[in-house]
Amino acid sequence: MGSGLGWIDFSSEHRDRVRTVIDLLAAPGVVDELGIGIIRDVFSDVLFPGISTIQTRPKYFLIVPRILKDYENLPDKQRQRISLEDYLAREELDCRVKLAERYGSREGLGVIGVTFGTRTDTDVQRRPSSVYWNGLCTFGLVKANGSLSEFCRRQSGHRPSLRLRLQETKDELGDDVDAEDLTGNLVMLPPLENWKEELSITLTEDEARFLRHQITASKPDSLLGQLLLDDEVADAFTGLTDKADFAKMVDLLEEIRFPHADSLRIARMARDFWKLLYGAHIRYNVLLQSRYGGGAALERVEQMWQEWWEQIREFDWHSWSDEALWVLVAEQGSHPQPWTKKFINGWIDACRRREPSVAVLDELVIHQETLNKRSRSRLQTKKQDEAVGEWVGISVLDYRLKQARVLVTDIQRAERGEADPNAGH
Repeated sequence: MGSGLGWIDFSSEHRDRVRTVIDLLAAPGVVDELGIGIIRDVFSDVLFPGISTIQTRPKYFLIVPRILKDYENLPDKQRQRISLEDYLAREELDCRVKLAERYGSREGLGVIGVTFGTRTDTDVQRRPSSVYWNGLCTFGLVKANGSLSEFCRRQSGHRPSLRLRLQETKDELGDDVDAEDLTGNLVMLPPLENWKEELSITLTEDEARFLRHQITASKPDSLLGQLLLDDEVADAFTGLTDKADFAKMVDLLEEIRFPHADSLRIARMARDFWKLLYGAHIRYNVLLQSRYGGGAALERVEQMWQEWWEQIREFDWHSWSDEALWVLVAEQGSHPQPWTKKFINGWIDACRRREPSVAVLDELVIHQETLNKRSRSRLQTKKQDEAVGEWVGISVLDYRLKQARVLVTDIQRAERGEADPNAGH
């Protein structure tokens, strides 16, 4: 009998959280065996806020709010017959079908659920509204606090419509504690008649300008916001090759003398954090292969270790500050486990000594994996019939670089009239 994963969900919010984890686990090289994901997310949120690794095309930042707006504009009797959650599910399915009718089953265009084609008897586990919700709130496209499920409950049809509430006086609103929260939840969207009939995965020129304005107005101090405020920098950014990693992007910013010192400082810190902690993940794989694998796979990770260590001998310690890292983490309201902070500090301190004992480094990795994975640890106790692949754990940190490039590229192409709505590019 094959193994499977199940859970008991008590709300749509719990369900979305579990699906997010499953989405991440499905991608190779992203499982956080050593518990550094919380630091990765801090850098990602500071540099590229509102973006997630499972987003595809920025068009969904407009599709979802338009559906929400359509629901708000329904006559009250219709709204009372269907909840916003059910309405969203129905309309997002309809949008997916319309996109499939336009583009067929072509993958690579970023159409969520494209493999289902025009089928209506089945649908994606994570709908666009869930995937893009944080970004919609972050960029002010939807003015809401809390989860999508909470928003749907508050906005559903048993409540008077926004249209009627705006016709009431403040006195008539009385003591309804939700009154102010419910007025003006959605920002004005670029006008587009019959938007579903003309639906494409590309942005129109007006949509691109609107989205650029929303991002730069809401997050002007982020790297993403600054890219969208400077066309020359954005051109250089989108000109990076598809194979360019985060370190190449930082090199580019330095080469063009990126004028925003704080963002450049944080980007350098993010690059150097992974440059240092990558070694811990190599060492983790050396230990795994020594215990469960061997042969050519062990030789490869041992070679990777030697190459990494030669690079760290040349690391510029004058540009690195442990204190600056933890100040940034605290400023973002993030709270790593005490043992994770101790592990990161211990690993960096050992690297700083230039000639640390490999046994000491291995002990740091074993201790951290044990605390992070508890009973699922593979290094603390050797497990029977355990097998490991070529690489286990995080293989790269790019801090949502790929998704940010897609977003900036789509905005630029649409504004310049280069987006082909029929081809998806």
